[in-house]
Amino acid sequence: MKFFTAINILASTLAVQSATLNVTDFGARGDAISITANTVTGSSVVTVQTSNALSGADIGKLMLLFGAGPATTPTNHQDLIASIEQVNNGTNITLSLPTGATSNDVYCTYGTQNAEAFQRCADAATGTNTIIKIPAGNYLLVPPLQVTGFEMKSGGGPVAAAVVLRKGGIRFLGEGMANTILTGCGAWKLQGKFAHRGQLFVCQGPVTNNYPLMFEDLTMDGGMLIGNTSNHGFPASVRDGSGWDETHDAVVDRGTPPLHAFKAFRNCRFVHWRGEMLKSNSSWTNGFIEVTHCVFEDGDASAFNFTFAHVISGCTFSNLDMAMEFYEGYMNGPSMFENSKVRDVRADLVIVGALTNHVTPAYSIRNNKLESKDFGILLGPARNVVISSNRFSGQGFAIGTGAGYQGKDCNGNIIIEDNLFTNVGTVFLVQANGVDRMENVVVRNNAAFKGQVFADGWGWSTNISFVDNIASGFTTGLRGMRLQGQWYLDDFSNQFPPHVISDSVGTSNTITYAFGRFQQTSTSKTNSTFWIDDSKPEKIPTSAILEITHKGKCAAPLYLSTTRFGVAPVTMSQDGCTIQCAWTNGVWSVVSSNPNR
Repeated sequence: MKFFTAINILASTLAVQSATLNVTDFGARGDAISITANTVTGSSVVTVQTSNALSGADIGKLMLLFGAGPATTPTNHQDLIASIEQVNNGTNITLSLPTGATSNDVYCTYGTQNAEAFQRCADAATGTNTIIKIPAGNYLLVPPLQVTGFEMKSGGGPVAAAVVLRKGGIRFLGEGMANTILTGCGAWKLQGKFAHRGQLFVCQGPVTNNYPLMFEDLTMDGGMLIGNTSNHGFPASVRDGSGWDETHDAVVDRGTPPLHAFKAFRNCRFVHWRGEMLKSNSSWTNGFIEVTHCVFEDGDASAFNFTFAHVISGCTFSNLDMAMEFYEGYMNGPSMFENSKVRDVRADLVIVGALTNHVTPAYSIRNNKLESKDFGILLGPARNVVISSNRFSGQGFAIGTGAGYQGKDCNGNIIIEDNLFTNVGTVFLVQANGVDRMENVVVRNNAAFKGQVFADGWGWSTNISFVDNIASGFTTGLRGMRLQGQWYLDDFSNQFPPHVISDSVGTSNTITYAFGRFQQTSTSKTNSTFWIDDSKPEKIPTSAILEITHKGKCAAPLYLSTTRFGVAPVTMSQDGCTIQCAWTNGVWSVVSSNPNR
């Protein structure tokens, strides 16, 4: 609360020291249009339909033609970025470069190149709060180096930017996300040996004027016809430009500290990006980011991958690879992801980066609607996380560990409470071990409907407890036979389906706490026997209790140990007998028996 109070005080102070600029006064024109054109290999002339006729006023503008640039294989081409040099009869357009393919209905975008105008306007900002107004229109911003060409080197750099921000105290203000559109470069070219499109805004450290940087009421469009494709591999292909393009982002932090201590994205839309929309390439720890009432859609990677503390609230994420990948090892204050909707994505949220040498502030995920196709929240590793009052739907697993470990600590101090899970395969899943193990987790007061297993896993778990949870329409409550470390602690308040052990042939059957406390036996043979497994005492949680209900035509003996053969069995009478056993001092013992239950 102190942090937010300080920000509010700062904002009120800055408002007094404000100035106003308009990008159109620096030569910007919001005139970008997307049409189709016909091309001929080796010709600089392209044709457009009469309904899309250009005029002499379009001479000097940039035209981006997708798939019509130099060939990379006999059937694949780069995109083409060229200037309009001549317009004849409105439909015959002479470009500064020849096309590399013969094709009809090539998707293209043309408009004023606004990168230099926006750069001049940003450079002219002074003081602590310059408002840069961006009137309604579609503004094409192509990195100048993407037009002229440069040598990208191995290791990911340099990456060209349309606008570089080296100062704060700037508020980019549009006229609404449906009206003010900033279109980045969706056209890819080989720069050196790498596929490259370029970034829209780069926040370049060290920042010399470290006041807030804000973007409000506008859209940042990646300039692609389709952002999210079936190919999410990276880097982008040098054959056809497909895949996750790490050079294609809306806003990026890079360079050395300090960077902007406060960034805000309010009422903004991010769409048609092949790379991460908002991301950081810095390990600086002192920033804070506010993302409120924004829309992220049609992207081939994640929407948010900044490393700073943040609040993401009231946002919508759709048609993406994932909504967020957050490296929490650098955040210096509590963070929240709240009141947002995620749908039609491969994965909802990924939190990684817990470090042993850095105290991890709390991260809260609350009041969200999460509907991914693969998994909901992947922890790898994360610490001090509260996941509460969310609605999960459709995931293979909702919360758990898995591949992609980044950091040095393990997963721990996690609370999962008051969530609703519907049509989720597994609610809680531990898949990882070693440094990516899971420990000290409380799963309480959650409700799950129509799934397979409430909690499962084959990784390492320690001190994972379940309290006051409901699983309806599930095959199994807890399944931990393959877990390394300790099995899950199942409280009597949970309403899980029983683990059923049926014997129709007459044999020796093992009951294990790996399936939780509620077990049901069934037999139709008089020579059936049941044994409670105590051969893995290190896996059985302290205070574990088994409740065994016997069903069937025949009585059966219940042995309390698989290792102490001299212990006399308890007789389970037929149909309805319930026996409770407690794990105390390393042995199972009967604490109650009800033959008529």
